[in-house]
Amino acid sequence: MKFLNFLEIFRRDNWSNELTAMIGEMLRLAHGMYGYTCRVVFEGAPDTDPRGFIYDPDKRINKLERNIRRRVVTRLSVTDSKGEVPSALIFMNVVKDAERLGDYVKNMHEIGDMMPADVDRSLYRARLAAATATIDAMFEETRRAFETSDEELAGRVIKTAKQEGRAHEALIRELTASDLRTADAVCMVLVLRFYKRLVSHMSNIATSIVMPVDLIDFYDEPENADG
Repeated sequence: MKFLNFLEIFRRDNWSNELTAMIGEMLRLAHGMYGYTCRVVFEGAPDTDPRGFIYDPDKRINKLERNIRRRVVTRLSVTDSKGEVPSALIFMNVVKDAERLGDYVKNMHEIGDMMPADVDRSLYRARLAAATATIDAMFEETRRAFETSDEELAGRVIKTAKQEGRAHEALIRELTASDLRTADAVCMVLVLRFYKRLVSHMSNIATSIVMPVDLIDFYDEPENADG
């Protein structure tokens, strides 16, 4: 049996269009959360509206996830077409990854409360600015690749995610051997751990575009992972 990739399913299956748009909204919301979090944590911007910029968008992401799962289950229960199964598998995988993006950005926002009272944020920007900017661009690229089934763009996201994951690990090792005070080193390492998870989940979403359903290489965490 030949399994279709997302591009082929998208072309054949009109019912997937609405779900694709809903996942696009999830990615757009998570991206907005990320921008707010970076301004607060790295630039020292006032954390004036965490509910409006973090918690309400995260709740909306969770609601969209539930709606998508419900739509998929309903679709499978009312149709006799086995051709719907590949679409269902893709959406069930992708929606999980999109939801986790919001969780990890929310966790990242909480690092702001852990930073020392006299924190020198320039130390964070010096070490994390490049990775922060890359992830910001990846949010946009992942969303566009998924919404438009752009295989070339999805391939770039996957390649960037692999490169960033290795870079994050190298920087973590560098920080553990640095002379930074413990509180700053711990906060930076936590940021990098969340960064690594963010790029992994974005890579998963991009993988769904270019790989057949049976070969989707998805990242997952233990059941007790943060989030």
